[in-house]
Amino acid sequence: MTQKPGSEERGFKAQVRGPLIIAFVLAIVAFLCTFIFATGGTDNAPQLVLALTVAGAVFVVTLVMCATLILVEKPNDPSLGEGTGVNRSSAKLYAEARARREAETKRREAEEKERLARKIDEANAAKDAQQGVSKPGQ
Repeated sequence: MTQKPGSEERGFKAQVRGPLIIAFVLAIVAFLCTFIFATGGTDNAPQLVLALTVAGAVFVVTLVMCATLILVEKPNDPSLGEGTGVNRSSAKLYAEARARREAETKRREAEEKERLARKIDEANAAKDAQQGVSKPGQ
């Protein structure tokens, strides 16, 4: 069963095939270069063990780098950002904090209006009391 190249759902073999090919090609190049250049001329014996060691190291390092890049590229599941405690969504936390701030601001404004209304009522009552005292004396 072959899948389309642009398909989001790729099988394990499809995900591993590319990095394996890249690592294998780079290991062959490293093997050939080390085998040829580590000999040090036509009079010396070829360094087969050194070439195999370098090729193996290049293969492993290339696979690790490819795996790291694949993991970095793959997006997380959206459900991982939801939950409680450490796993809570930052957008939800921001919305909750903003709602609390707005509610606190509205409460303070209501208290301030109530306090000002009381002061105005007290000032009007004091003014009425002064006018009431001065009127009978006229």
